[in-house]
Amino acid sequence: MKTLNYWLLMGCILWLTACGGKQYSEGQSKKEITIHSEEKTVSSTKKTASKDDGTAEHEMKILQVQNVKTPKPLVKKNQKIIKTADVRFQVKNLAKSIAKMQAMIRKHEGYVSSAKQDRQYNRLQSKIVVRVESDKFEDLLDEMVREAVFLDYKNVKAEDVTEEFVDIQSRLKTKRAVEKRYLEILEKAKSIEEILKVENQLRVIREEIEAKEGRLKFLVDQINYSTISMEVYQRTEAAEVPSDGFFTKMGRGFVAGWKGILGFIIGLTYAWPTLLVLGVGGFFGVRYLRRRLTKKG
Repeated sequence: MKTLNYWLLMGCILWLTACGGKQYSEGQSKKEITIHSEEKTVSSTKKTASKDDGTAEHEMKILQVQNVKTPKPLVKKNQKIIKTADVRFQVKNLAKSIAKMQAMIRKHEGYVSSAKQDRQYNRLQSKIVVRVESDKFEDLLDEMVREAVFLDYKNVKAEDVTEEFVDIQSRLKTKRAVEKRYLEILEKAKSIEEILKVENQLRVIREEIEAKEGRLKFLVDQINYSTISMEVYQRTEAAEVPSDGFFTKMGRGFVAGWKGILGFIIGLTYAWPTLLVLGVGGFFGVRYLRRRLTKKG
């Protein structure tokens, strides 16, 4: 009986040992699989990152803001678009760049609507407003920006005014029909009072028509000709302010002295009550002291 119990106990111990070893081996294999998968993920991430970094570095090397073409808006057949650009950039030589840009403007059949040039402490700069046909707007802008050695900014805007354009046309058609109707009534008017009333209404409706026509002409001009506002500058050495000569300084001194005399006289006119009080008080004070001194003597 003892022998049987002994063999049963040994069998249970061997069975538990085998189960534990199996679970341990399965756990180790799962752990190894997890570790290998994590290593693969890390390696793939590093490869992707290195690839992205290389791409970004490559793009940073070849991408230059001033060489990016201005995108043309997708305009439908009856769509009315007003295109404008606001750009500021630095050039090597302002005079040469302005001459080149003027040739570009003539090439694209544009014109300069305004130009202003001035000098600041360490730069020469020119502000130019250019008008050009809308279909040549992007090409001219890109050509002029190629003169830049440094681009501060380039802002391009395309404003859709189709709704306003159609609305004005519709209102003009209605108002002209009303005007025609008033003219027919004016022909049939008999009394002076009726004529004056109709003419007054005609005056009002014609003023409205003229206002709408003016706005429509402005929109047509802005649609057909786009606007480029440029500020071009050249870095220079700081210029010293020229000093005044001897005679200039002498003349300025005479003027300052004369202004000082006039200021003194004007100051006396403001202070005369105080001076009068002080003078009268001083006069009676001196007389009083003299009398005291005479009595003592």
